[in-house]
Amino acid sequence: MKIPGFLLAGTLMLLFHAQANAQQFSPVEVPYIEVSGVAEREVIPNRLYTTIVLLERYDGRDKIDIATQETKLRKGLIALGIPDTQLYLADVDADFLKVKWNNKDVLTQKSYTLLVHDAGTLAKVFALLDELEIKNAFLSKVDHSAMDSLRREVRIDAIRAAKEKAAYLLQAIDAQLGPPLIVREQEMYYGYQRNVMLMESVTIGMDKREDELPELQFEKIRLENSVFVRFAIATTE
Repeated sequence: MKIPGFLLAGTLMLLFHAQANAQQFSPVEVPYIEVSGVAEREVIPNRLYTTIVLLERYDGRDKIDIATQETKLRKGLIALGIPDTQLYLADVDADFLKVKWNNKDVLTQKSYTLLVHDAGTLAKVFALLDELEIKNAFLSKVDHSAMDSLRREVRIDAIRAAKEKAAYLLQAIDAQLGPPLIVREQEMYYGYQRNVMLMESVTIGMDKREDELPELQFEKIRLENSVFVRFAIATTE
């Protein structure tokens, strides 16, 4: 029986589309190698934040208010070479952070944050606080001024480490590294362990003369990044 031309053309067209779709959705096997790259870096913190709390107090019958203490503190910091702009209120409600009744007098406190850039300056600050009889102070945070760029550099180093690892592994089987197929960041670690000896040294130092202050040491900030990369294995024609 003779098949009409339009039916034959339609059948061929369907077969063509089916074959094209099959080629489109069928996975193409590409030889690949999967590796993980790790990079880390340690940096000495250069932004040291100290929380300072001023409390109204009595010296005998005389009340020493916060304004008087703040003035002495600011003048003392300037004498140490610390700009006044590096001392600022810890929050908007710092003027009346706490209220305590004592013999019908209201005792208030005021919290500040002080920024310094090295351990030596911090030791001088705590000596000043001891001289001014300001006992409520502690190191609250450490950071680095170039943290964003450091994190970026560590990420790049991790990817480079993955590429280098994949390349030398393929050399063992006389194969060439192809383009990356998947790049996935697995983990970005950023942190430090607060040095217990540091805190003890500061506390002890507040009860000693300035020339007896122990040398302060800080834990380095450690950044670590891990990436997963799948590279194609280049095929030779």
